[in-house]
Amino acid sequence: MEAVESLCAELEKNPTLGRRAHSAVGSMKLYTTRIEGTATRPALTVTYVYDAPPPEPGLVRVALVSPVHFAGGDTGF
Repeated sequence: MEAVESLCAELEKNPTLGRRAHSAVGSMKLYTTRIEGTATRPALTVTYVYDAPPPEPGLVRVALVSPVHFAGGDTGF
């Protein structure tokens, strides 16, 4: 959870940090990014929505956090 909280703080400063995914509704933009794993935590894929109605700045909302091996990123399976 601490890693996701740190990512959220970074996204507040740079909301387009992740890779842009399919467009969401209206002014919302969908992004994904990855938090590298540690000895005690697997790598995580984080999907978030950046809602940027004028005037910016907008809001960042984390929609999904999943271990990379469940998100199709672990080739060890």
